[in-house]
Amino acid sequence: MTAETAIVLPVLLIAMFGGLWLLGLMVANVRCGDAARDVARAIARGEPESVARTLGERSAPPGAQIAVTRQGSEVVVTVQATAQGKGGFLKLLPSKDLIARAVVHAEAGVGP
Repeated sequence: MTAETAIVLPVLLIAMFGGLWLLGLMVANVRCGDAARDVARAIARGEPESVARTLGERSAPPGAQIAVTRQGSEVVVTVQATAQGKGGFLKLLPSKDLIARAVVHAEAGVGP
């Protein structure tokens, strides 16, 4: 093994693990946004909040917290989750708090 390879190989491994960590963050962020929109749409069309939360929990990352509030005719849903690496060296990478918010107008005749 040459000196160049000995230097470049660890750098490539670090870049690969960093890329996997960023990919995991992006996937978790998209899942939070999907969950917020799913819950907001379900409540806006008149579904019970428990049913809407169940829909959101299916698409949210594990351990996510779903908060639902109403502001007049608007339904506001906030999904919070902590993304962290899964398995091996990825567990050593820092965790990141993610927040997604969806605001939808309730359909006519749908009350609190």
